[in-house]
Amino acid sequence: MVIGVFVAVAVAVGAASTHPRTASAAPLFTQCPPVGLDTGCAVLITLGPGGSMTTAVDPTQPPFDGVEDTLVGVQNNSGGTVTSINLSGASGASPAIFDLDNDGLCAGYVPGPAGCPYGDGASQNYAGRATNTPVGSGAATTFPAETYTNISADKNSGTVNFLNPTIPNGGSAYFSLEGPTSSFAPCSSGVPATVMLSPLTGTNPVGTQHTVTATVNDLCSAPVSGATVHFTVTETTGNVITGMCTTGAAGTCTFTYTGPILPATDAISGCAGPSGAPPCGAATKAWVLPVSACNGDITYGGHMTADNGDRVNFGGVAHSDEANPPSGEETFIDMGANLQVHSTGILAITCSAEKADIYGIATENGTGSHLFRIEVTDPDSSGGADTYWIVLDNYNSGSHPIQGNVEIHST
Repeated sequence: MVIGVFVAVAVAVGAASTHPRTASAAPLFTQCPPVGLDTGCAVLITLGPGGSMTTAVDPTQPPFDGVEDTLVGVQNNSGGTVTSINLSGASGASPAIFDLDNDGLCAGYVPGPAGCPYGDGASQNYAGRATNTPVGSGAATTFPAETYTNISADKNSGTVNFLNPTIPNGGSAYFSLEGPTSSFAPCSSGVPATVMLSPLTGTNPVGTQHTVTATVNDLCSAPVSGATVHFTVTETTGNVITGMCTTGAAGTCTFTYTGPILPATDAISGCAGPSGAPPCGAATKAWVLPVSACNGDITYGGHMTADNGDRVNFGGVAHSDEANPPSGEETFIDMGANLQVHSTGILAITCSAEKADIYGIATENGTGSHLFRIEVTDPDSSGGADTYWIVLDNYNSGSHPIQGNVEIHST
């Protein structure tokens, strides 16, 4: 398969020299080995189905010769074997991208790619090295001497051939061009190419808010403003939360949502393509029980009508102080739902003068181990009705006024 690619390059004039590598940045694109000052590809061309091409730039990689030469990688995701690509540079580029001056990959750089015939000054501009070919596998470990062909009279267009070996689908290769990465035309497109979410991971107490920041960059790692990021939060319960934000001048925007009532882990996706299409970034959020923060006794009992229309009965007592772990006993019965809940352990209690939240483990109808959260209110100062609310991993009563009593006593 031969693929044609327009690569716009405007270059600075300079002479190559041999340098030890000084770049310390971890490369974004590992399809290229370290060469000279580069730790990886400065440019990555990705070939897709139907001859499509995208170009991405790693701004941390300088010219590998310290002057102008660019280390270019090719990733073949086309679905077929690639034997060559056609390249054209920017009009008026000086020197032109194929004005090869015998200071390419095999000019003796330290480090340099394996298989280079160092000292062969007449043919030092090599291309087509397949990075998935192991050194020592025979003829495929050496560079062919004639891998740039069809070079135009102005040396601004030509063909890069991959013959030793060809690039299979899913494989990659690398070569060098004259000119710096800053002049590659696709970099200035301003089209979202990457989305990074932060924080990537984190832990919050249940029921609190979490804010995710999306950073959208184009192919040159430049920020993209005005991009709409579509967020999807998928909770372990199967509940899905969606939202969106629009990036500003720095290419960033934020999305805030409230976490679940019980411990869970969220998978967060943020996509900057049309209607939520890629590119996307991903992150996770773990929701955990709060640290107990209550010095008091909570007692309650009575009945109410739950969300499902059933009359439910409940009663319990909980205690928490600074010297001892939380303790208590909770009972809830919904006869219409054939549900009887009895606590087997209290894990955490938080409270204020008028509200308490009790977290624990319980059985359902005498079996199993189910997380629960009970919230009761005792609004004596405001004169409102006492309320009760229980949530289990498979049941939610809803919060309702009760016939009964709730008392929250500080100790």
